[in-house]
This record gives sequence, structure tokens and C-alpha cells, in this order.
Amino acid sequence: MTKRQSCGRRIEAVAAGCGPSRSRGAFTLIELLVVIAIIAVLAAILFPVFARAREQARRTVCASNLRQLGLAAKMYSQDHDEWMPCDYYACNSSTTHLRLVRQVHPYIQNTDILYCPSIAKTGQWMSDYVPTEANRAAGNIGYYCFSFDRVPGTVTPGKPEYNTWVSWGFLKQRGDEPRVMSERWDQDCWLWSDAWCKLTRSQHGVTLHGSHRCSINICYLDGHVKFQAAPAKLVFK
Repeated sequence: MTKRQSCGRRIEAVAAGCGPSRSRGAFTLIELLVVIAIIAVLAAILFPVFARAREQARRTVCASNLRQLGLAAKMYSQDHDEWMPCDYYACNSSTTHLRLVRQVHPYIQNTDILYCPSIAKTGQWMSDYVPTEANRAAGNIGYYCFSFDRVPGTVTPGKPEYNTWVSWGFLKQRGDEPRVMSERWDQDCWLWSDAWCKLTRSQHGVTLHGSHRCSINICYLDGHVKFQAAPAKLVFK
């Protein structure tokens, strides 16, 4: 058999379907469903991990903000006979914190550090604490400062169910009186903290830094910052 005859027979065999040929496989419906199910399971596992990682990063940025604010307060005190910057009240309103912002502004590089990166979560309930242009102009910031000279210590003491833990958490228990802080105070006293720390989250389900125990970042008078895992009113000083 010549070479040409051999090639001819091979071509005829392929054409007849009895020789080697290439076929393209396709996924069956079951295989596609299995792949989709695996992807869904992986997504369910990984998305919460990514969310926690993002919130951890925000918590770190928040702690950095508070350290800078603690340092700004220290520098202010060196220029004002060891008195810390002081506001009218501990919480935001149309009349508060502009005084405080003006005091610390010369010692900070930008006003972004006045807002916790997670504070936007609370915008529905605490619109005065998010970094909008209106709030920046009014001096409403995303943190509490615990050096104030007016009574009540908060603008709206109100009933417990309508207010912050500041007004009815420690002020009710420890006495609502001016709290003008200086370097002579105990160094473990609170100077700054996150603003959102309800005694219960059951009605909102919102936490600043991924904790379910009403925990917050706190800047103490000596300038160090700590993430507080226990309910704030139990450890406030």
C-alpha cells in the first residue's frame, strides 16, 4: 500500500466516524449547580472575614485619630497653664464643639481626624456626628470630649430611652457637674472617646468597631488609646 493510499483510507475512516476525532465537552446542569453552590459557600465564609478586616482597619484609624487628638490636647495644655481644651457639653449640638474645634485646630494638621471612620453607620440616629460640610462648619465632630464646663453635661439629658449613655450612664450615676480637666487630674481619666456607645444595641444593631458589647476606643488623659471591650458606663472615669 502506497503512502497516498494509506492517507486516503485514514481520511475516509475519520469521515465515517470510526477514526480518532476531537470533541468539545460541556458542563452538565448538575455540574454547574455544584460549582455555583461551592462559590456561594466560599462567599458566605469570606465576606464576613473581609468585613471584619475592614472594620478592624477603621478601628485602627480611629485609634490613630484619638492619639492625635490626645497629643493636640497636650500641646494646648502646655500653652494654657496645664488646662485641657474645654467645651460647653460632652455631646454635639448646634451650640457645641465649635469652641472645642477652635481650641485644638492650631495643633492638628487636618480636621479629618475629628471624625471616626466608622461614624457614618450612625448617621440615621446621630446625624450631627458624620463629616458633612454642614457639621464641619458647625463644629459638630465624631467624638466625645469629656472636658466641659456647663450643666447639664449634655445638651439633651432627657429620658434614658431617648438619649446617649453619656447623659444617663455616668452623669446620672456620678453627678452632673462641670468637668474642666487639667494635667493635674488622674492620668487614667477619659479625655476623648468614640461617640456611639449605646447601653443596648438591640433596637439598632449598629456597632462602630464590630463589637457586640458596646465597646469603643478611648483616649486617656495621658494620651494613650485603648479599645474598651466592656460597656462604657461600667469603666468610665
